[in-house]
Amino acid sequence: MSKDIAVDFEIQIKRLAGMHQMGEGYQETKNAINAALMNLSQSIGSDASERVNTWSKLHNSLKNSLIVSADPLRVNAIRFAISRVQTYKKNAVVANSRVLHIKKNNNG
Repeated sequence: MSKDIAVDFEIQIKRLAGMHQMGEGYQETKNAINAALMNLSQSIGSDASERVNTWSKLHNSLKNSLIVSADPLRVNAIRFAISRVQTYKKNAVVANSRVLHIKKNNNG
């Protein structure tokens, strides 16, 4: 499931970047990206490892989509999305490590 949802949101972010490339304001694009990422965060669920996997997949796919020859406006929007995804990913990793620590202590 996480792969499908990560792909869906990658496409959505690329569309938003394309809209910015075609003249949409940067602040509006950033707001739309933030809204999409908050929607994804709510859609993933609360399983910490699933959250880490989903954010990691989205982060990697967005990084791979940066093309040096792409329009600078599009690149800026995707870079903004990457920075936001990285924050979500780091939070998920911290939450996952806490869950694993708690499980380890309860089993030990």
